[in-house]
Order: sequence, then structure tokens, then C-alpha cells
Amino acid sequence: MVVKVTLSDLLPQILTHILLHLPFTLVVTCRRINRHLQAHISTSTRLQYYIHLGIYGLVDNPLCALPIPERLDQLLTRRRRWEDFDLDFSQHIEVPFQFRSSDTKLTPGVFSAIAGSEESHYIRVPSVPDQGVKWRQTPSENKIISPGACVYEHDLHIIVTAQPIIIDASGAGSRITHQVQVHLNRLSTGEPHSDAPQVTISFETHEEFGDPRILVECAGDNLVLTLRDRATRNKPKDQVYVYGWKTGELKLRLSAPFRAHLHALYLTTDIFLLPNSQTGELEYWRIPQSASESTSHQPFFILSLPCLRSGSTFRSIDSRAEPNPGIQPTDPSKPFYTDPHSAIAVFMVVIETAGFISPSNFILFVHRSSLVEYIDKFSAFTSRDDRPKAVPYVEWGPPVCRWFEANSMDWLATTFGQTYITPPKGEPGGEPITLLDFNPIAVARAVAAEKHRLEAKGSDDDGRGTIRNEGKTRTEGTRGVVTQTMDPLNGPDGCFENTIYSSLPYTVRSSRNKYSFDELLLDEEGILGILMSSRERIEGIQVLHYG
Repeated sequence: MVVKVTLSDLLPQILTHILLHLPFTLVVTCRRINRHLQAHISTSTRLQYYIHLGIYGLVDNPLCALPIPERLDQLLTRRRRWEDFDLDFSQHIEVPFQFRSSDTKLTPGVFSAIAGSEESHYIRVPSVPDQGVKWRQTPSENKIISPGACVYEHDLHIIVTAQPIIIDASGAGSRITHQVQVHLNRLSTGEPHSDAPQVTISFETHEEFGDPRILVECAGDNLVLTLRDRATRNKPKDQVYVYGWKTGELKLRLSAPFRAHLHALYLTTDIFLLPNSQTGELEYWRIPQSASESTSHQPFFILSLPCLRSGSTFRSIDSRAEPNPGIQPTDPSKPFYTDPHSAIAVFMVVIETAGFISPSNFILFVHRSSLVEYIDKFSAFTSRDDRPKAVPYVEWGPPVCRWFEANSMDWLATTFGQTYITPPKGEPGGEPITLLDFNPIAVARAVAAEKHRLEAKGSDDDGRGTIRNEGKTRTEGTRGVVTQTMDPLNGPDGCFENTIYSSLPYTVRSSRNKYSFDELLLDEEGILGILMSSRERIEGIQVLHYG
């Protein structure tokens, strides 16, 4: 005898367990299938928490002991505060050291800076009102080039130093290389990190750098170090080193033309992207498991940026996406974290054009998930041994990218997750903080809310209606402007060979209050307003916490 079992026959716990194995988008769809599913999903706190994690690009922290209802309440409160710019608390942090904004770095939860040349200072960004802030100091016998951190996953604080080495070339003149050291400490204690038996990674540069600049990025067990020269006399090749920080093993070493590379951008814990300003391309590199693994010294996949017209060249292309992949939370106090896969990648593109004194500055946005998905979508363009043919921008870029003209004040540290805050323009009396949100669900909700508002008023145009452009729409929504246009761009100097298009949608929100900050930084839970002295030294930090 066959016994028919319907959804309504399943125990609620079993039905919840089944639904939690589906993508959150399908769980949302299931609410429309029948009344039983709709009622179950709508009343299940666990399923509501799961859905909202997906909607807002977050991942659950399994170490957190908070009950699911409290986690859901914190999640919804945080989102509401960000959407309304409803400040949770504000806290001023004194800066008792002398350092410039160019010597600072913000990684999730940690602000660090270099004071002088042989001291690094850092603080944990406050997450609760009146939280005590203690500056920690990391001294060094050698010149500190760059700080870094990998907080959530490893409690790791990184200090990169460089010491000049004079080499006598026996009559041909002396050469100067550098001994680079990467110091690996625990952020919480300042002591050497116990997971790294070789707590200092050391190597000598193969190029003669007059004034080395070293950029470090960490994800999972890997460190990517990009070395380039600030000076221009010798024009040494850029160097890229990839180390396993827990073993000290050098997994990959690359050379590139002078000033081709800046920050590496992790796509996964074993694939990183290097923008190449010499070729105008985004190169994909795979990290071998060990140095003994056979690997090519060519990228395995390349995306091309728009072609430039004759007389224009890429001066620099920098990149950032926060947080990095590989998060394995260690802090039980935080119920959830931002999903690295859904984060937005930001590229700062500087183009020089013959006949123009000032360069043209552009900023490019594209989701990290799109950059990863294109490896499979354009698999015919991948190559293991030879340099692959680049995918032209017109084939990959317009549907997933958004280009803006920028200025030299735009800074990569103003992005986190799927959001970006525009730098202050220095308006007298202060100005609102403006936030761009590239979350596709936030865009869809804003569009739906505007449609509902117009239908309720029985009007298609009341001064806040839709503006048609290139077959798409730009809608002014209840919480800001929603842009869905296929916008043309060629820059003030006409530096691109052809007009470029991009259509990644986003929403814009602005704070009601005005602020007088010299610079802004964006973190997972809030905004850091930087106050500068007349000598461009940081004299204070204002934390605006939203949750």
C-alpha cells in the first residue's frame, strides 16, 4: 500500500531542516507555492534568519552562543540603522602619534598606521559604546614598509620591514638591494603567532629598489606581497611573492615591468587577481599548494579593460575587496560576518593622455562573485601553460560593471561588503555622507517600493518618477536613488578608444546629518571619519557606529 505524504504531514523540524539545505532564494520562492509553506517559513525564526543572512550578504558565525531570535534581531537592527543612517553611537579617538593618512590601513575591525619609520601602531575599532581604546605599538629595528592584518580568521597582525643591503660589484659600482622581513604576530597579544613556527619570513629582493613599496594581502593560509619602487631612477621590475604564512614556504614568485602591479585582489583563497597597468588587463593567478607543484609563470585567465585611444596610457590600476575570502570566525561574540563572495571589488584606474597635464581618474565596481563566475563562463579563454587570450571588455563588462569618473581623493578603503562611501569634498559647514549600495536585492526592493508608491498615488510622474535612458530606468526611491541605466562614459579627455558602457545597478543613500571630515573609511560596523591637521597629519578619528 502506497502512503502519500504531503508537506503538511512533515514535522516542522524536518521541514525546516529540508528548507535550510536550499539556497535562500529558493526558500523565498517556496513561500509562494502554498499556504502551508508560506505560514511555516514566515513564522520560523530560524528560516527568517537564514533568509535575511542571504538577503544582506552575511554568513552565520557557528561559534556564537546567542539564540537565533537574538541574532535575527541584531541583524535587522543593523540593517535598519545602515539604511536610515540611524547612528548607534559615536566615539572620538585621540591620535597621540605623528603619521599621515597615506601610512594607514583599515582591515575589518582594525586600524593601523606607521609612525616615523620604525614604529607601527594599531587599535581595534570600538563595537560597543564607551569601549576602551588602547593603542598597541609594534617597534622594529628596520624600516617598516607596510602593516597588515587578518583578524577574523587568524588573529594575525603583519608587519613588513625592509633593510638596505649594499653590494660591491667589484669595480662596476655598488648596488643596493633590500632584505625584506614579514613579521607574524598575534593581534590580541603582540606576541609571535603560534601557528607560524617560522614567525619571520625573510628574503632578499632580486631587484635594486631605491625606495621600496611593499603591499601585503592575506587570505586563508596565503600571503601575497607586491614589491615596487617609489623611485624612478633605475625602474626595476615589480616583484610578486606568494608565501604560505604558516610554513614560510615560497609558493610562487613573479616579475613584471616597472610599476605594473599594485594590490593583489583575492577571488578565492587560492586564486588572486592582479591588475596590470602595462597591458590594461586583469590577470588571474592560481596559487599552487606547495612550491613543488608544477605551475605556470603566466596568468591562467585574463579580462581586458576597455581599450585606450592613441596617446593615452594606464598610469596605475589598484584594487580592493573586503573582506577577503576564507573567513573562519574565531570571535564568539559576533553572530554573523559579511560574506566575502558577495563583496564588491573596486578598481581605481588612472589614465594619462598626451596633451593633458592632469590624469583622468575612474572608479570601477564589479562583484567578486561575477569575477569568479567568469572563469567557467569563459572557460575557452583559460590556459594552463601559455599566456591566454584576454576576454574583451565588451563581452564581459557592460552587464556586471559600473564605471564612474573619480578624483584623486577617492580611496579604496571607502568600500566594504557591497557598499561604498564617497569621499568628502570639503564643503564649508560639512556635508552628508553618501553611500552607494550594490546589493541586488536592495536595488530590487527599492524599485518595488517606488512602483508601489506610484501606483498608490495613481500617477506615473509626480516629479519623482522614472527617467528613461538607453532602454533602462532610473528611479528615485523612498531611501534614495536607484540607478539601473546603461550609462555611457568616455572621460573628460576622451581617453578611451570607444565609448564604454556599464549597467551594474545600485542605490544611493545620504545621511541626514552633515559632517566635517577630511577623509572617510568604511568598516563592517561603521564609518571612520578622519580629522587632519594643517600639515596633513591625522589628529583624530571619529567612529560612527551603526551596528
